[in-house]
Amino acid sequence: TKFTMAKVLEALIAKGRRARRPREQKEIAFGLADLSTHPELHERMVKKGAVKSLLTLLTQSQDAEAQRFAALTLANCASAVFNRLSIVEEGALEPLILYTRSEDSDLIGRQYCAMCLGNLAAEPENHEEIVKLEAIDSLMILLRTEDVESGRYAAFAISNLAANANHRQQIVDEGGPEALIALACCEDLNAQRQALAALRGICISPQYRELVVRKGILDPLVLMARSEDIEVLREVAAALNCLTSMEGNKEEMSDRAISTMIAMLLSGDTEVERHATCAAANLMENVDLHVGLLEERGLAPLIALALSHDLNTKGEASRAIANLAANVDVQQTLIKEGCLQPMVQALRAEDVNCQRFAALCLANLATTVASQVRVVQAGAIAPLVQLARDPNSQLEARRYATLSIANLTATIANHDALIEEGVLQSLFSISNSPDNMSQYYVGCALANLSCATMNHQLMIEEGALQPIITLAYSADPDVHQQAAAALRGLSVSTEIKMKVVQEGGLEPLVRLLSSEDIEILREVCSGLNNLSLGDENKYEIAKTSATSALVTHMQSEDMVISSQASATLANLCELRDNQRIVAAEGGVRPCITVMRSRHVEVQREAGRLLANLCADDGPTSDTVLEGGGHQLLISFLLSQDTSCQRVGALGIGNLCTQERHRKTLMQVGALEPLCTLARSEDIELEIQRYAVLAIANLASETENHPGFVEEGMLPLLISLSNVPDQAVRQYAAFAIVK
Repeated sequence: TKFTMAKVLEALIAKGRRARRPREQKEIAFGLADLSTHPELHERMVKKGAVKSLLTLLTQSQDAEAQRFAALTLANCASAVFNRLSIVEEGALEPLILYTRSEDSDLIGRQYCAMCLGNLAAEPENHEEIVKLEAIDSLMILLRTEDVESGRYAAFAISNLAANANHRQQIVDEGGPEALIALACCEDLNAQRQALAALRGICISPQYRELVVRKGILDPLVLMARSEDIEVLREVAAALNCLTSMEGNKEEMSDRAISTMIAMLLSGDTEVERHATCAAANLMENVDLHVGLLEERGLAPLIALALSHDLNTKGEASRAIANLAANVDVQQTLIKEGCLQPMVQALRAEDVNCQRFAALCLANLATTVASQVRVVQAGAIAPLVQLARDPNSQLEARRYATLSIANLTATIANHDALIEEGVLQSLFSISNSPDNMSQYYVGCALANLSCATMNHQLMIEEGALQPIITLAYSADPDVHQQAAAALRGLSVSTEIKMKVVQEGGLEPLVRLLSSEDIEILREVCSGLNNLSLGDENKYEIAKTSATSALVTHMQSEDMVISSQASATLANLCELRDNQRIVAAEGGVRPCITVMRSRHVEVQREAGRLLANLCADDGPTSDTVLEGGGHQLLISFLLSQDTSCQRVGALGIGNLCTQERHRKTLMQVGALEPLCTLARSEDIELEIQRYAVLAIANLASETENHPGFVEEGMLPLLISLSNVPDQAVRQYAAFAIVK
């Protein structure tokens, strides 16, 4: 009975302190060991003073069996959580550690001492004192014996100490990984498990994970994975999961253990499958390892596990497939093997990892047009739009859903389906996120949607302008670049140009002219060019600080920036007031310089700007002549490019309307190239009109008449007065009259 055992216990404790004969000591130790098999007595044993009696037996008895039973009893008592601090307080640590260390002590007794130390080490408050008394060194001595049981108990104690990050370095320095790996290679299942548990404890610190792989941990792991014991398989799978997290381990682990991991994917045990799936996902972060998994037929199990009822497994399988989907060469294989439906289903799962990795997978697949078609056919748009819109969903999941949408919008054929599912409101919703990447993806999607004019009216009706304008004010360069691209796209539509300015879209674009990023400046200058085509916007743009910045960017080495800035200024200068604003900003001479650009696109727009500036009957046109702009315009008349011919004829024509310039133009040889254009039969009609009008204006100056006669102009003008075009006939007749 319990009362009887209590009486026996008290008697044995009392005797244990006084017994001197080995046989009696052995009987007392055995009796206490027997009582310690009853957990309900553990607390009473410690409170009644059993620890001191047992330590006396352990350290003073000459009988090996008495020592063993004393150590075993202490180990059993230390298995009770409530005893661990008390046993240490009674001074048990030093004798236990010394006994464990001594190679002259009884081997089984040393094993039980190690077991006791392991139990005591399960209490973190004991760690510092245990380590201070050099327990790790003592345990390593026991671990290195060739006795498997000794190794098992030493590994048990080390695993508990390894749970404390402060002691892992010492365990490693003492050669723990090598000794534990050697133990893990033995045939004893329990020893293998304890060794692996200790190694996992060490590997909680990432810096030791590559070390244990170099020391050979994969050999015992692969061997242990053949076990039918589910607990062993769980330990192995967890270890593989941990070790594959390190980039330096991935290649070797793929080469030596990929088949083992794939087999574990099919184990049927949820915990094993979860860890194995996570390990596979870790490996698939390295694109070079994708082929290996496919060759070992690991894709089908991953896709099957993406349908698992265990959400953790489902999420890790989604992560593995998402990593594979980043490889364009693998995408069609993934789709063929049926990855899309599990991913679409995972988008709706009540689990953050399932949602975010499924969204990431679809985002990766949507980087190619061929895969986009299948993604849309699989019904992914609705759950993606819903996930991106849901403010209660995790930010990263919403971000990846938005990335998927952005990638899908890159193909205009997807726009209708996306808009029908309410993608615009979804994008507007997440555009308010403080997350820069989410804002960037929203900007990309809106920029892509704005590339199709068929979307413009609906985008405006649903309120796209304000979110885009807000993004254009973002401090993040990538975000405001995409916003500028969206404004540039929308401003193509004539009916939207004024609305963009009215709602405040002009100010952020003007501010972005101060950027030094080429891509941003390309978008901004193109957007301003589009806006400046609207007559209502010309004066609004000129009123801002844009003019000065555009004059600067007109001189850019980048062809797109230079041509778009020049085009914007040319559009602005279609108004007389703006011509003087641009001239006042010092735009004339830079324009003349830019007309010499090696890029014909820049020549055209800079020439158009100068031609418009020539229309100002005041100081502006005088500055053009002073800078030699008229000579460049004359050279443009002889260009092989039709657009250059047109702006040359327009510019000279504008100058010729001003009486004070007619003589100068005649003197520098404007008449001959004008005549060439006027008499050409394959010239554009608008160019011919400009040329003949210029000739007519030059003829208004009587001092130019001798030159006309010398050039034999009269027959040409007579012939032109009979051409089908009324304007040309009128201009020719006017010249003849003059």
